[in-house]
Amino acid sequence: MKKVLLTILMSMGVLTAHSQVMLPTHYDSEHTAKHIMKGHLKMYLMDSVKVVTEKKNERYIIDCGIYPDRVKAKVDKIFAKGKPEYISRTNGGYIFTIAIADREDDIKVINYVTFHVDAFTQKIEEIEILLGE
Repeated sequence: MKKVLLTILMSMGVLTAHSQVMLPTHYDSEHTAKHIMKGHLKMYLMDSVKVVTEKKNERYIIDCGIYPDRVKAKVDKIFAKGKPEYISRTNGGYIFTIAIADREDDIKVINYVTFHVDAFTQKIEEIEILLGE
């Protein structure tokens, strides 16, 4: 009886020690942003994406469960307004931003597009389209 109890207790410790989920602490957002600016957004999206769009100051429209084809069309329409540039400060974040600068005046920012990446799947789960200056 002692051997059986000891065996059960020892195996419980081994099973719980290896059940931890390890997440990467670094996400190569610059590499992803460059591919998105080239038009390869669809391969980085989850099956359904949440899109938050700012229409006027402090007025937001939230669309949940949008399919990747529709999201790509919406983001490409925003990118066509100007020149997209990667502006995040760190290259290792799960949240990164692409700014859409005016074609004539590089200082003027038309829109900001912020991407939120899920740590488990390494895919974009939310996109925010915000107004510029």
